Amino acid sequence: MVEKKTAWYETPVIKDMMALVGGRALRAVMSTFCSSKTYQGKSALLRVARYLEASLDKQERRALIITDSFTQKFTKKITSYLDLIEMEYKIWSGAIPEVPISTIYEGAKICEEFKPQVLIALGGGSVMDTAKMVMVKYEKPEINLMMILPYFGSLGLRKKMKYFIAIPTTSGTGSEVTQAAVITDTDREPPKKLVVLSDEIYADITILFTDFVKDMPPFLTMATGLDALSHALGSYISNWGSPYSDAMNSTAIKEVVKYLPRAYKYGVKDIEAREHMQMAALMAGIGFGNTTAGIDHALGHSFGKIFGVHHGICVGLFAPYSIAFQAKVTDRWRALCPIFNVKDENKGRDELYKEFLQAVKNFIVSLDGPVCVKDLKDPVISKEDYFSKLDLLAEYADDDAVSLTSFRTINRKLYKTIFEYAWDGKDIDF
Repeated sequence: MVEKKTAWYETPVIKDMMALVGGRALRAVMSTFCSSKTYQGKSALLRVARYLEASLDKQERRALIITDSFTQKFTKKITSYLDLIEMEYKIWSGAIPEVPISTIYEGAKICEEFKPQVLIALGGGSVMDTAKMVMVKYEKPEINLMMILPYFGSLGLRKKMKYFIAIPTTSGTGSEVTQAAVITDTDREPPKKLVVLSDEIYADITILFTDFVKDMPPFLTMATGLDALSHALGSYISNWGSPYSDAMNSTAIKEVVKYLPRAYKYGVKDIEAREHMQMAALMAGIGFGNTTAGIDHALGHSFGKIFGVHHGICVGLFAPYSIAFQAKVTDRWRALCPIFNVKDENKGRDELYKEFLQAVKNFIVSLDGPVCVKDLKDPVISKEDYFSKLDLLAEYADDDAVSLTSFRTINRKLYKTIFEYAWDGKDIDF
C-alpha cells in the first residue's frame, strides 16, 4: 500500500482554516489530559510482568519486543520476566532512526504472522514511534498514516492486541507518554519528517528503569536532555497551558536545569541524576503531549532532516528562537525566570526578557550545545550550503504539524527569516 504523498496538515484548506481559528480556539475544543500508567524503579519490570500474568489468559501471552540494533542488547533484562510468567515472545530489531515508513510495514507483517497480544517498545524515540505505527498498521492495515486526524477522528485500536508497553532507553523524547509519532517519508527528496497524532497511540504502560539509561554516552545524554528541555519550554510558553500541563512543564524544566549538567558530566557515576532526567523527560512528554510543542520542533524537524543533525541538537539550537518569536505576543516566559536564576528586581520587560533569553542560551552552551548554526560541530555546515537551502528549510518547517498550533501566526516567509537569523545567532527583532 502506498501512502498519500501529503499529510492532512500540509493541505492548503487545513492550513487556511487553522490560520483563521488560531491555536487558542483549537485548544478550547480539544484539550486532553492523557498519559500512560507508569512504573519506575527496580521492581517495575516484575510488577508489570505480574500484571500481565493476571490480566492475560495463558494462551494470550505473546509479546513482540521491538528494538533497534543497539537496544537489542537490553532484551535479556525483559525476557527473564516474560519467562517467569510463561509468556511467548519474539524479538524484532528492525527499528531504525527516523522511522522510515518502509520499516513500519515490515513490523506490521511480523505482527500478522506472530499475532502478539502485547507490544513492547524498548529503545529511544525512534523505536517507540516505530512501535506506535506498527500497532496502527497491524490493527488497521487500511489506514493511511498521513491522513490520521488527531482532533475529531478515532482509529478503534486495541482489538488485536491488548497492551502497548514503552520502555525508554534515552531520557528526552517523551514518546513513552505522548500521542505523537514522528516518521520519515523517504519518497520525498530530501526525505521529510511527518508527525502522526492520535490519542489511541499512547502507551498503556510505561516503565522507567535506570539500568537502560545509565550508560548513555555524554553526547546522547546532552542531546536527548535538550529535547526534553525544548519540549517543556515550547509547551509552557504556548497559549495551551493549564494548571496540569504547566505543573508538568515547569517541573520538567527545573529538573533538566538541575540534573542534566550532572548527568552529562558524571554519567553512570551519578544514578540520581539519571533517575531525575528520566522523570524530567516523562514530565515534559506529558506537558507537551497534552498541549503542543514550540515551533522549535517545526524548525528542528526541517533542519535535522535536510542536514542530518540529531533531533535533540536541532530543537535545542532553535529553542531560543522559538521563545523569542512567541515573546512578542506573550509574557508566559516570565514565570520561568526564577528557574534560570533571573531575578525581576523591578526590571523593565525588555531588560528582563533579554536576561532570561541569554540565560537559556548560556545553559545550552554550558552543555556544549550550539545556539547558532555556524557553531555546529557535527556536522559542520558551510554558510553557502545552508543559505542555498533556506527556501526548502522554510517550506518543510511551514508544512510541519506544529506550525498549525503556534500562538503567534507563523508562515513560510517568517520561517525563512528565522533560519537566516539562526545562522549566526541574530536576535529576533520582528
